[in-house]
Amino acid sequence: MRACEFTMRHYREILDKTRKIHQIVPFCQLSFRKKKKYQVLLRHDIDNSLHNALEMARCEKELGVKATYFVQLHCDDYPAGSAEGVRIIRELRDLGHEIGLHYDPSYYTAIEKSFGDGIKSDLRDLSEIAGRPVVSVSPHLPLLHGQEERMPGSVKYRAMDPVFVNGEYKYLSDSNGVFREGCFCTHLTNRRNYCFLVHPVWWTTEGSRWQEKMVSQAELGCLVVRGRYRAKIDLYESIMKKRNEYDKRFAEMLKGRK
Repeated sequence: MRACEFTMRHYREILDKTRKIHQIVPFCQLSFRKKKKYQVLLRHDIDNSLHNALEMARCEKELGVKATYFVQLHCDDYPAGSAEGVRIIRELRDLGHEIGLHYDPSYYTAIEKSFGDGIKSDLRDLSEIAGRPVVSVSPHLPLLHGQEERMPGSVKYRAMDPVFVNGEYKYLSDSNGVFREGCFCTHLTNRRNYCFLVHPVWWTTEGSRWQEKMVSQAELGCLVVRGRYRAKIDLYESIMKKRNEYDKRFAEMLKGRK
């Protein structure tokens, strides 16, 4: 195996090595019963881009791997509730992955909702977007918030429960593009369970340092936004070509409402 680096090539190598000695599962398929193989609970927090997540999800599909993708509904960087967002989230689902909620308590504070009311609303909305019940949740920047978190009964799995963070499962994360205990591949044995937290942005974007990857992600995000505006311009141009026809239809619609 090549030197450890944050690239899709190395990520594929990690998964290929892992699946030979572990059962890789999303939260919704984990089992605490005695197993023939130890488990790797594979988790993705989507903080920057649904497109990055989709690239990673397609790679995992090719390798026969399933993961939990935790989606933010109120992220500044991607519109989960837009038509495009719904399409991507449902493609993640159709690739066999679980959709979970990446909740942000600071949003509930901003809209003056209690934690309980806020997360119930988010679970309902994301379940509608995903087309199936959302039963797994993970917090966004958990150390920056102090709200009391009481989960609805519909939540079956909390990603930061002690059992998944160095309890029965050894927790390894690439948060901030840094491995605090070495790359995932350096830990694999056939004698324990793991929980891998993988952020797609670090693996799917160019750059050798996390700061460079964030700049690359910003540039990719700009391309996505430009593409949306290009599509909007094309749409408006097509409408303007039929302006007279649409004006007549609009007048007839108003007449019918009298």
